[in-house]
Amino acid sequence: MSRSMADDDEIDPIKVRTGLFALVTARLEDAHQIAVKGQAASVGNRDVSGLVIELRSLLDEINVQLDALDLMHDR
Repeated sequence: MSRSMADDDEIDPIKVRTGLFALVTARLEDAHQIAVKGQAASVGNRDVSGLVIELRSLLDEINVQLDALDLMHDR
């Protein structure tokens, strides 16, 4: 394999790190919107349950992304 092809296949850790932080930011923004919806006095119990499920899912995604950042940092 030529040197230029090998360079194209290498992963830039800075780009990965910044991309992961961008994903975390986006998920936090999504979680913020859901939390704001949950503050409405008109939200019923069923709606609250759905919002909680959505928040838990987003938090799970964020935790996976944070774990990936930790793994990168440990290298």
